[in-house]
Amino acid sequence: MSIFKNITRSFKQKRINKTLKNYKYVHLMFNDKFNKPFVDFLNRNFDSREHLVLCKRLCKNQPFPEGENVVEIDRLKKLNFENNEKVICHSLFDWEVIDYLYKHQDILKEKAYWIMWGGDLYNAQRDEINDFVRKNFKGYVGIMDKEYATKKYNLDAPFYNVHYPFSTTSFDETANIIVKTDKTTRIQINNSCDESTLQAMDFIKNFKDEDIVVTTILSYGNLKYKDEIIEKGRNYFGDKFEYLDRYLDSAEYKKFVANNDVLILNQNRQQGVGNMILYLQQGKKVFVRNEISTFKYLNEVENVKIFDTLSIPTLSFKEFITNNYVEQNRKNIKNWTNEKCLVSLWREFFNA
Repeated sequence: MSIFKNITRSFKQKRINKTLKNYKYVHLMFNDKFNKPFVDFLNRNFDSREHLVLCKRLCKNQPFPEGENVVEIDRLKKLNFENNEKVICHSLFDWEVIDYLYKHQDILKEKAYWIMWGGDLYNAQRDEINDFVRKNFKGYVGIMDKEYATKKYNLDAPFYNVHYPFSTTSFDETANIIVKTDKTTRIQINNSCDESTLQAMDFIKNFKDEDIVVTTILSYGNLKYKDEIIEKGRNYFGDKFEYLDRYLDSAEYKKFVANNDVLILNQNRQQGVGNMILYLQQGKKVFVRNEISTFKYLNEVENVKIFDTLSIPTLSFKEFITNNYVEQNRKNIKNWTNEKCLVSLWREFFNA
């Protein structure tokens, strides 16, 4: 690296450190699809003079958070969080965040919080550094994963019942429910390219002669299974099998969901919560594996009825498509996701 670049980077970090002193809360994140909507929500409902967002530009084709309190960074080294009350890590996919917290254990133990996204917990690398950091946060956000995380890392720090706004995916609360114009049952399997899609197609193979369309998302995820999924889908369902291999913007994806009837999530960990919200808002039927944290949490805590993916092979087609919980789910999912509720939850977390 040139001397000029080193001087420029050093100057920028000194300027950020000067800025850091003025904020109570620091959010460490990268430009994933969840983070810009969160920053919009944060600045809409809380004092932006208290919250500083330090964001890396890691994802292509994803929007970058906006606001006077948003600072783009390329590294954490030499940043000083001594004067901040909370350092909030929005996921732990960035190795530099883990390395920084391992080297600054006072920050980790006294003021750092981990917002769990799923893969950063379930697929976390197991070694001394990763385990030490994940075991020693001041607190955790991810109540649905509390049981799994506590057992995996022997945690005793508090968990907070907070979740992200679903503003990029949710239907407007005032909007009418979109009514389909055809009688074909459209079934979406998973929310990304995943090996478990292959098994889910086995679960519904016996429905191939019904008036159905089976669709799945192959635009991102574990793309090494893409060709195998397409081949199996066509072999089982012929021209009743469709897939999306391009990204849809928010409006397009809402139309896509509104035209479907059933969502089957067959992954073996929490995933696709935003998709679930969309389907439940529209009165659609949702299947999730019964051992996944979202299954237990939504059914038992939020009184939102979702069904067990692993039960599908035992169901008749009528049982598979019947949903007697449409209005209950619409009401309770609205209570769980509305902005007033979210503001209350986040305020409680910030003030804890």
